[in-house]
Parts: sequence; structure tokens; C-alpha cells
Amino acid sequence: MKPLRLSFLVFALFAGWTTAVSAKPSGSTSIETTLDRKVPRFDTSGRTLVACVVDLAYEYQLSMALEFVDADATTRPLNLQFRNQSVRKILEGIIRQAPRYRVNFSQGLVDIFNPESRDDASNPFNAVISDFAVAKQETRQAEFQLFCALNSQMHPSSGCGGSLAVGQWPSVQITLHLQNAKVYEILNAIVAQNGKALWTLMVRPDALSKRQSGNLWYVYPLEQPFKSTVLERLEGIGR
Repeated sequence: MKPLRLSFLVFALFAGWTTAVSAKPSGSTSIETTLDRKVPRFDTSGRTLVACVVDLAYEYQLSMALEFVDADATTRPLNLQFRNQSVRKILEGIIRQAPRYRVNFSQGLVDIFNPESRDDASNPFNAVISDFAVAKQETRQAEFQLFCALNSQMHPSSGCGGSLAVGQWPSVQITLHLQNAKVYEILNAIVAQNGKALWTLMVRPDALSKRQSGNLWYVYPLEQPFKSTVLERLEGIGR
């Protein structure tokens, strides 16, 4: 191998490694410990899938993504009982009740999604952002930068403005550099690096391909006062 080609290869490998490290969720170890925690008793008690997984997120401080929500997940009551099962097993058992759903435990968060939606090219959460970089930004600022990147890609002639409700995570700073990543992957990385957050879509899945005037997603802190708001908005989507 010629020296020039060797230098290029070393540079490429180093660049790829740097990108991977900058995107690594800081709370991945702690969430694995929480997922393996045994729960003496958990009953769904007629609650819906959405209510159960949101309960678990807030009870055990699990960073979570809810990429897909339909009427079944917000209206059908579940009657399941778990005894001395891990948080991971409980989540898997709940998601098995909904054939359209899948759950993934990786990259520092609990990711609940629908495989068909991920294969839908018209779904804006599948849009690929060629280069996304933020450095030491609050969570709200980081996800707003993602909104602007997606908006400029989908609607080049429109601007990107609005007010931000900053101050919810004053001590949490997000630093990411991702290339050729999908919108949902970037959102997952932001929430995972925050370590105490949950993001959900804000639009019915069958309406995602239409141009929206409002937010497509929202990031919530994993603090109890926000739990009722999360459930209320998700139930509204599922109606």
C-alpha cells in the first residue's frame, strides 16, 4: 500500500470513530442496569399499551422513544400480570400484545416503533439528514436544530423560526455529530444523551406524509408533572 493511501485510510477510520464516540449515549450503562431490575409485581389493570409503557418510563426513569401510536395502543385495555420479572421482560410482554409494534433496547433508550412506518419513504422521521452537528446545547435547542434541518430539506423556500421553551434541562448539554442519519435516529440520540427524557410523535401516523403546520414530535422531561401531558397528547393522537 502506498503511503498516501495508508494515510487516507487511517484518517477515514479515525473520522468514523470520532463520529461514533460523539453520538454515544452517556446513560447507556445505567439504563441497562434499570432494564435488568426485577419488579416484584406489575399489573396492567386494564390500562392501555401507551399508558403502561409511559408509566414504566416515568416510574423507572427510562429514556424512551414512541415513534408510532395508533388507536389500538390508546384504547384497548390490557390485563396482564407480571411477577418478579425484569423491567425489560415486562416491556417485551406488553409490546407482544400489539403485533404492529416492536421494542428495541439499544443506544441508551427504549425504542418503541412500527417496522412498516420505518419502511415508508414518505414518513418524515425516515428522512436522512446528511450532516447534523450540535455542541453543548440544551436538549430543546438541539432538537430545534433538527427541526430546522428537516424543514429546510423538505421545504427549502420556507424559513425556520419560533420561540423555544428552554430551561427545562439547564444542566444537560447535548453534543452530537451524525452523518447520513435518519430523523428518528437523531432524536433517539438526543434523548439518550439527555438520559432523562422521552420523545413522542405529535401527529397521527397516517397523516405524517402530509405537510404539517405544527410540531411532528415533542421531547418531554421524565418528571412526574409531565406524565399526564404525555398521556393526554398520545391519547389524542390515537383517537
